[in-house]
Amino acid sequence: MNKKILVVDDSSSNILLIQNFLEDEGFEVVTALDGKAALEQVKNTKPDVILLDLMMPEIDGMQVMEKLKQDNKTKNIPIIFISASKDRDIQQKAIDEGAHAFISKPLDFDLILRELDTLN
Repeated sequence: MNKKILVVDDSSSNILLIQNFLEDEGFEVVTALDGKAALEQVKNTKPDVILLDLMMPEIDGMQVMEKLKQDNKTKNIPIIFISASKDRDIQQKAIDEGAHAFISKPLDFDLILRELDTLN
């Protein structure tokens, strides 16, 4: 059984691009356009991995991760941040606070696959 991946990004075109790629690779993909929807999707779909945009309106990626890490039911779901941010401090903070990886945009799909492979 392939992993179920939740893709969270406030850009529907980014979601579609990532979703199409991952589905072509055999993954099951669920999506959310913002942090609030992401938290609902986690509850409803129980993903194996979350690809999470950092910069989103209202609830950003760091706040989503913080909420997930506080809940015993969701704290062990691996989170891979995907972001246009090149700020090394932000990237390090994400890792320090529990993210599995941080991948900068434009996305390297081979790197995404390698990171997903390390979660087997």
